[in-house]
Amino acid sequence: MNRKILYPIIIVCGIIVIACWYHWWFNPLTTIILVRHAEKGPGQDPPLIEAGHKRAGALAHAVSSAGVAAIFVSEALRTQQTADSAAALLGLTPEIIPANSVDELANRIKSDHQGEVVLVVGHSNTVPQIIEKLGVSSPPALPETEFDNMFIVHRHKYGLRELTHLKYGKHLCPCSE
Repeated sequence: MNRKILYPIIIVCGIIVIACWYHWWFNPLTTIILVRHAEKGPGQDPPLIEAGHKRAGALAHAVSSAGVAAIFVSEALRTQQTADSAAALLGLTPEIIPANSVDELANRIKSDHQGEVVLVVGHSNTVPQIIEKLGVSSPPALPETEFDNMFIVHRHKYGLRELTHLKYGKHLCPCSE
């Protein structure tokens, strides 16, 4: 091949490799796993019922190898109990952020946990709000009757936000099919 053609191709390829490396190195990916609390009992600040404790165990299993570095929960007992199994398995202490402090939570994740994997256990009304504050437009609504939704937000420092919607522990639901 002619050297006059080969050298520019090598230079362009080198620039592309350097640009990709630079982007990867200085633009870490933050992964946020968001779930609603598991099945709860009745009352003002209800604890989890048996199915909820089973789902909490399924959550711990689901995130056990994800590299979770931090766990956030609300002040509600049901969110804390949902995160307990995962926290114990991972050796982490969940941090309590009030449910009405969605902005504070999103800002903490963006500033303090950049490039890490974070687990957030929230509520049917706060999970979509948190997803939106993390930069995903049109977050999905969460029905009051569903406890098996898991949302994963991949957030690059600058730009791209991706949302993945999964189900976990569905077979544990005591609801009729």
